[in-house]
Formats: sequence, C-alpha cells, structure tokens
Amino acid sequence: MDKFSGYVIASYVVTFVVLLGYLGWLWWRLRQEEGQRR
Repeated sequence: MDKFSGYVIASYVVTFVVLLGYLGWLWWRLRQEEGQRR
C-alpha cells in the first residue's frame, strides 16, 4: 500500500510540475510576443 501511494503522489507531483511549466512557458511566450509588437 505504501509503495502504491508513493507512486500516486509521484505521478501527481510530476503532472503538477509539467502543468506549471507549460503555463509558465505560455505566459513567457505571450510576454515575448507583446514585447515584439510594441
């Protein structure tokens, strides 16, 4: 049971980190485009 819960927590953390990274990348891209437009 401990091993299983560890895997679940690890998968949740990985998914969360990937999501945060993707959102941060999108925000950075938008900022770069805004800067180039002006």
